[in-house]
Amino acid sequence: MPTLSLADLATTLNATLIGDGTRTVSACNTLMDATPDQISLLHNAKYAKELETTKAAAVIVSPGIVKSFTRAPGLPELAFLEAKNTYFAWQQAMVRLHGQRTHQNVGISPQAVIHPTAKLGHNVSVHPFAIIGENVTIGDNVHIYPHVTIMHDSTVGNDCVLYPHVTLYESCTIGNRCLINASTVVGSDGFAYAQANGIHHKMPQPGTIILEDDIEVGCHSVLERGALAPTRIGRGTKIGGHVFIGHNCQIGIGNIIISATCISGSANTGKYVVIAGQVGIAGHLDIPDFVKIGAQSGVMVNPEPNTEIVGTPAMEAGLMKRIVLNQMRLPELAKRIKELEKQVEKLSPKSAG
Repeated sequence: MPTLSLADLATTLNATLIGDGTRTVSACNTLMDATPDQISLLHNAKYAKELETTKAAAVIVSPGIVKSFTRAPGLPELAFLEAKNTYFAWQQAMVRLHGQRTHQNVGISPQAVIHPTAKLGHNVSVHPFAIIGENVTIGDNVHIYPHVTIMHDSTVGNDCVLYPHVTLYESCTIGNRCLINASTVVGSDGFAYAQANGIHHKMPQPGTIILEDDIEVGCHSVLERGALAPTRIGRGTKIGGHVFIGHNCQIGIGNIIISATCISGSANTGKYVVIAGQVGIAGHLDIPDFVKIGAQSGVMVNPEPNTEIVGTPAMEAGLMKRIVLNQMRLPELAKRIKELEKQVEKLSPKSAG
């Protein structure tokens, strides 16, 4: 790992340095575990107390934090890197000091199965037991790990990584710089059946699926192909593990879709939508731009743009918080109602007689 002076790191992060810029750091760590050659982060105010005792050389903080704490006696002075976007600054520090995961260039394994009509770009690595089908096109600098299956007529763009056991069904299109984690399935049939005489008849799914550039998909996710028009995942969207996206969905650019979310068929999202874990979205809904959906929400109607919704059924977050607070008071309210019923009974004519 490289060693950087705090002055150099501050320049990289576009941060304001407060303290000794000649001190050096070689790694990132938490406030609690950092050592004197490491840098840390204060992103959540509830951990501010740890600034008093951390052994880190420096901490990335929001502007103004430096004036609001006292260092514990006997510890060296703490340097600070003030940044407007602390988490992005932390990401940049992590990349500079630790780097991203690297992939070994292994060339084309003789144990891989590659159809003669497949076209592979420059500097492609295909690991053992990968299968690349007829008329597949692979771009440059692609890494295809063991047991990946790419079925016929699919396209994978430049600088992509497909981890073990990824499956691309036929005619899938993957853009540039996409990363698909282990055991994810892209382009399987949508769940569509016509019922007649007690029998469910499978509906053909001749549509395709398109993943635009810079998309990441977590492990064990399923992205279905379209029934007719393509399912589309917008540029820069990040999808967690165990996510299901149904057929015909149109996912906007820059979405964040966290693990265990299920988006039913023909639902659409706008740009920069954030969907927390274990959310369920009913089919044929339109989620507008910049909507945030809280964890375990059940979305059954279209929300307004740029709102935060939560709960089942999902509703505006402030209203749901008031409902939950009142629900927490139900035992107390039930007790008061019983007491009032007893008082009313004593006042009734029947009791007086």
